[in-house]
Amino acid sequence: MQPNRYAINAYNTAQLTTPPLTAVVMLYDGIIVRIAAAGEAARKGDQDRQFKMVMSAARIIDGLNRCLDMDKGGSVAISLREMYESVARALFRSVGRDPSGEVADRLVSAVRMTRDAWAEIAGLPPSSTSTTVSSLPPALQE
Repeated sequence: MQPNRYAINAYNTAQLTTPPLTAVVMLYDGIIVRIAAAGEAARKGDQDRQFKMVMSAARIIDGLNRCLDMDKGGSVAISLREMYESVARALFRSVGRDPSGEVADRLVSAVRMTRDAWAEIAGLPPSSTSTTVSSLPPALQE
């Protein structure tokens, strides 16, 4: 399989030109969209899609968690780690369960609050309360 040079170049350019706080906010946006999509899939009884969206959100959460500097971050880093682990656990527990859609709604609200705190620090607007599957990358839309 030949890598897509355009995609690689676009990724490298974004990596060099996107301010770190903006990148963090964008990652939170990705988590929110994926959790919302998992909730939508749960409501439709599509456990395969729900699992796929949960795993996608969990990978982003894991990446943010791994980037925490626990030595320099102090209590903020500890709180973020606890939140990341709590959200991931709740996501994994929700797969295939009856109230999964409601769990996803609560998690979206919690993650959105943290996202908006980062956005405020970065000087970016708060998130909108409407999250749609169309916000997902094409490869994750079904």
